[in-house]
Amino acid sequence: MKRRVLLACVIASALLAQGCAATGPVFASLQPSAAEKGQVYLYRQSALYAVGSRYKVRSEDGSVAEELPNASYLLLPLSPGPHRLSVEEASVYQPKTFDITIEAGRNYFVEYDSSRGLLVGWGLLSRMEQRSEAEALAHLQGLRRAN
Repeated sequence: MKRRVLLACVIASALLAQGCAATGPVFASLQPSAAEKGQVYLYRQSALYAVGSRYKVRSEDGSVAEELPNASYLLLPLSPGPHRLSVEEASVYQPKTFDITIEAGRNYFVEYDSSRGLLVGWGLLSRMEQRSEAEALAHLQGLRRAN
């Protein structure tokens, strides 16, 4: 009986986590950028911490308002110039911010890493870091598009 209850809990947890996952296509290759805009690939690798959470992504001018589930990426077309992206976890901590200056026709890669949150609590050690194209392409494999 205990085994059945445990199995039911495991299956229910897996289904719940899957329900919060991105459902878009799996990353295959970089998308061409519009000539008048730059693109930011903002991604979150698979991590046990907050597996079912969808983090809110915003830009300071309000042009971006998306959700970033576990093991997913967002493709954000942005106008040239400075931008501040923020990612908000459901926690007591302030949103994590990242400043980036966009050039038209270029791709940028930013990783949101919340994997360390399991060690000390919700969002304390989460961070955003810009990555090289080669590094990001390796990380993006297997991630699903969230927008």
